Amino acid sequence: MRRSTVFTLGASVGFGVLAIFLARGFINSALQSNSQNKQTALVSLPADKPVTKTVPVMVADTALVPGDILSRQSVRFANFPEDAIPQGSYSRFEAAFSDLDKPVVVLARMAQGEPVLDFKLSTPGGRATLSAGLAPGMRAVSIRVNDVSGVAGFVQPEDRVDINLTHELDAVREGKSASAKPVFITDMLMQDIKVLGIDQKTYTESGQPKLVRTVTLEVNPQQSSKLALGQAVGTLTLALRGNSENGEVKLSSIRMSDLKNARTVARSKKARRVRKTRSANVTVVRDDGQAELVKVFREQPKMRELAGGIK
Repeated sequence: MRRSTVFTLGASVGFGVLAIFLARGFINSALQSNSQNKQTALVSLPADKPVTKTVPVMVADTALVPGDILSRQSVRFANFPEDAIPQGSYSRFEAAFSDLDKPVVVLARMAQGEPVLDFKLSTPGGRATLSAGLAPGMRAVSIRVNDVSGVAGFVQPEDRVDINLTHELDAVREGKSASAKPVFITDMLMQDIKVLGIDQKTYTESGQPKLVRTVTLEVNPQQSSKLALGQAVGTLTLALRGNSENGEVKLSSIRMSDLKNARTVARSKKARRVRKTRSANVTVVRDDGQAELVKVFREQPKMRELAGGIK
């Protein structure tokens, strides 16, 4: 074999071995780098958040209205965070149904999924009472209404209304004789009053207008006295407020003179002034010396001409 051939083969083998060593070193370096990156990523991961502890809370499984009987079929349990449990809630059936022989009555409306709270239920064997739904310091007062004063039956429980009082003024106090025509006035007696019930219902399932004879309102003690006096001296009328409207507005009393249109009032004043100044009494002395009192117009009225009837 030629010497050049042997040399070429030896050089090839050497280069091959060198290439193997270089490739092996590159692979090991890449593997080490990848392992270090994984370790760094594991170290940089945030620690797991602590698991929030939950507690079962009794909630309404269907919509409930005042007067309904609460049963195990109308409620269920839902998990609430331990630090967000509503006050007065129940975590066990036995806590709400302590006596299975006596029914528990719903006193306030509850939506589906709403927690069942103790102040919205009667005691076992109790009955639904209006007093349970009154705010502290408030009173329930009923007033008599008709189809007009009761807004044609559109007033429903939970609505808010204004109350107007229409009454007759004292003629003597107004400086008029007792035989003068009666003068009426309307005042805004109170505003933004909550309706508790209509007739003997505190909730209407259909929500349809219904003509009623009485409306029960939630008022403070002073307002209850005003309502009692207002029913005795005049007529009370309800005005239904919008759901988005709150607060009070300043209104003055409305008298009978306010019912007339301003233009009508001005025209009537002008007519009275014309009637007062249109004519005058004048003494006329005639040729024979006799004096005669005659009435003359200060402004001669326009007369139609005989021919053609033209002004």
